[in-house]
Formats: sequence, C-alpha cells, structure tokens
Amino acid sequence: RQFGPHGPDPEFDRRAVEWISSGDIEGCLSEVTLDSLHAPGNATHGFMDFMLMMGVAGDGRKADYVDTYDLFHTMEAYFTWYPNGAKR
Repeated sequence: RQFGPHGPDPEFDRRAVEWISSGDIEGCLSEVTLDSLHAPGNATHGFMDFMLMMGVAGDGRKADYVDTYDLFHTMEAYFTWYPNGAKR
C-alpha cells in the first residue's frame, strides 16, 4: 500500500489537511484514533506532529500557509503559523 499510485488513504489525507489548516482540533480528535492512524502505514508520527503544531497554534487558529503535493505514492503537506498572523 505504501508504494501504490497514491497514498494509502487519500480521503483521510484530504480531511486531515482540512482539520489542520482550519485548526479544527475537535473534528480531528472525533475521527482519529491510534488504531486508525496505524492502519494505513507509517505516516502516523508525521500526522501526530501536525496535531501537536495545531494544538500549539490554538484551537480554531487557521494556518497562515498551507500547501500540499500529491506525489506518486504519497501526499506531502506543509503548514505554517506565524506568531503575529500571516506575513505580508
């Protein structure tokens, strides 16, 4: 599953980007468990890093920068929160 034509769970990736980019901690926690994270493969710890960053930014705090790349067998996501809001 790890080296197929896309990541193991593209629908989860789409939802995860939405939760993290919008700061939706409750939405994320209501649908994610350790078991659900371990099922698709080895990206669990990366997603948990994003959850930590989202928590540090604060509930409901939207990311100032979001970018995603669908690569051959994975999806890469990048999020940034600036301390005083988006850079101009």
